[in-house]
Amino acid sequence: MKTIRANLWVYPLLSAAVALMGLPVSAEPSSITVNVTGVHSQSGSVMVCLWRQQDKDFPVCSSTAAMQYITAQSNNASATVTFQNVPAGEYAVSAFHDENQNGTLDRGFMGRPEEGIGFSNMTAQGGQGRPTFDKAKFTVNGQKSIALSLLYF
Repeated sequence: MKTIRANLWVYPLLSAAVALMGLPVSAEPSSITVNVTGVHSQSGSVMVCLWRQQDKDFPVCSSTAAMQYITAQSNNASATVTFQNVPAGEYAVSAFHDENQNGTLDRGFMGRPEEGIGFSNMTAQGGQGRPTFDKAKFTVNGQKSIALSLLYF
C-alpha cells in the first residue's frame, strides 16, 4: 500500500516539472481557425494550407505540398476554415483565391500571381518578396485564431 501512495506523488511532480520547463501541455486537442478576408469576388473558392515546416513550395498553397489543406466557398468577401486535431507546435498558413477552380495558383508575366494570395503574419514580412516559414510561423497550443487578408496584384 505504501508503494501505491508513493507513486501517486510522482504524477503531480512530473506535471509541475513539465509546466516549469515551458513545454506545451494541453488537455484539449488543438485547432486553428483561419478567417480569410479581402476576397474580391464570390466566384471560385479559397484554398487554405497548413504548413508545419519550411518546404520548397512554401507559401504556394497546393493540395500536394502542404501538411493539410481545406477549400471553402467565399461568403461576402471572406471565408473561414478550421483545422482540427492539430498537435501543439509551430505552424504557418497560406491561402489563395482559386477563382477559376483549377486547383492551382495561376501566374502571369514573370510569375506574378493572377489570383489573390495571403499568408500568416503577412505584415511581419513587409510585403517584400517570397515569405519565409520562419516569418510566417506562429505557435499553437489549444485553440488558435488567425486573420489572413488576401492581396491581389
